[in-house]
Amino acid sequence: MGGALRKLLSLTTWALAIAGVLKLFFVDVIHVPHNGMAPTLVYGDLVLVWRNAKVDMADVVVCEHPTRSEASVLARAVAFAGHSVSTDAYGYLLVDEDRANIEWESDARFYDVTRQKLFSMRPGYIDYMRQHRHRFMVELDIMFNLGTYAVNHGVYLLGDNRADPDDDSREFGEVDPARCKGQVFMRVWPAPRQEDDVRNGYLDFIH
Repeated sequence: MGGALRKLLSLTTWALAIAGVLKLFFVDVIHVPHNGMAPTLVYGDLVLVWRNAKVDMADVVVCEHPTRSEASVLARAVAFAGHSVSTDAYGYLLVDEDRANIEWESDARFYDVTRQKLFSMRPGYIDYMRQHRHRFMVELDIMFNLGTYAVNHGVYLLGDNRADPDDDSREFGEVDPARCKGQVFMRVWPAPRQEDDVRNGYLDFIH
């Protein structure tokens, strides 16, 4: 037990030291404010954000909220100006007419501390354009449905947790890329574990 505690303290010290040094060189340290990006990121995760990074396809980004000046949004960029997003009859995401490929995993339980509710989820890996692969999840037995949205001038942000429609462009529309503050690239410290099946680690690179 003593050895495990020393290892944890050492890891904590290194994590804080790394975060402190990086903050001096164009990196911000933030806590994830919601569960819209679960299972990739969950509420309370401590993450690093590369300031002023150019927004690219499938990046996890932090942007100014388009309608609430005091708030920020954190989600994944899935479509840009001139493109459209929608879902097909089976609930699969379409960017223009390109259907994302999905590899499903076993069903999982996810406890959302912000809603104080245990969800039954179907997680998997989704691949945009066959070059942007990452984890996501939908609510079990509920088909993901996204009406066609033509992106006019900004970027369409979508959370990896499709059961949370309140923290991405489904709620507030597209976002001006110039108002994006940076790209999330690492989890320094995971949020406290819940009694569910979502497990994230220390110093994880975010994809």
